[in-house]
Amino acid sequence: MASNYTHSDCPDSISECSSTSSTSSKIKDDLLNEILMCGICLSRMTSPCCLPCAHSFCRSCLLDYAQNTTINSTTSINFIHCPYCKYQLNFRSFEHFESMLIINPILKQLCEALDASKSNNCDQQHQQHQQQQQTQSNGIYRARCHTCGLLKMLKICKHCSFMLCENCRRSHLLDVHRESKLQLNTLETRIEIINKKRLEMDKKSEEYNNIRERIQNYAQRFIHQIEQQRDQALQIINDQQNANDEIFWSGNGFDNGEKLDFFNSLLQTGQKKLFAKNITDKDLMELSDNLQTIPDINEKLIELIQFTQLVLELDEKLLTKQFIRVCDTQETTKKNDNEKPTDINSQI
Repeated sequence: MASNYTHSDCPDSISECSSTSSTSSKIKDDLLNEILMCGICLSRMTSPCCLPCAHSFCRSCLLDYAQNTTINSTTSINFIHCPYCKYQLNFRSFEHFESMLIINPILKQLCEALDASKSNNCDQQHQQHQQQQQTQSNGIYRARCHTCGLLKMLKICKHCSFMLCENCRRSHLLDVHRESKLQLNTLETRIEIINKKRLEMDKKSEEYNNIRERIQNYAQRFIHQIEQQRDQALQIINDQQNANDEIFWSGNGFDNGEKLDFFNSLLQTGQKKLFAKNITDKDLMELSDNLQTIPDINEKLIELIQFTQLVLELDEKLLTKQFIRVCDTQETTKKNDNEKPTDINSQI
């Protein structure tokens, strides 16, 4: 049985089928565009490179992203976060990161095939890509926000190195502001306590300096007193020695030690000459003349000469006695009640 059905007889059905096919094709294109879309520039990927987390992006976008992140980073470690999953990829230098990027050939061929089928949109996409790259050079990216997860224009936060949208970034800055204010209040309180204790320490240091000065003055007075007693004792010894010398030489008739030494030498020389077997007349006459000069000596008076006996008394306990003592007031209170604590003011 022949059919009478023709396209001209059912224009509405043809239009509906065409519309359904067009819608399905558009859905497929949108799905492919979403799969092959770079999460940084939001355009179809060119030279797609895959990160270790399996997310792919344009090679140029990744290089710009890494360069801007390195410039804005305040840490010594070079790294980037995946705009999708926030996976952290560390690298030694920008050249090292560039060598890590390997182009995915399957994704590249698929992107090139779709670009060839839609060459009429290339110029528009190229312009959009250039605008995105120009925006990236200012540190702004269009990707998923780290906080809300929405696809928006993002900026890298220099505080936490996350990519945030404007609303989340403003909220984050407010949190940072509140946290900084609390930290400043805490710092102010601590500094006030430290400055108060520092003033107390300065007062104690001034008191210590006064104690040092008093100790020095006391030691100088003590040393001066000891030196005075030393000089007085030595003067007594010198005076008594001079008195003994005067009594001795005035009582023995020789007047001084040189004269006594002369006669001691004369005694020894005369004895040798007299006991010699042969002595000349000249030596004998000379010896006789010298013996005539011997002073008149009263032996009884010499025996009656008395010398003053001196006795030295030293306070040996002085060497072990503690004249200066500096101790803590708490240590003083712990002493036995039977022991009388030493008053520093009375010592110094």
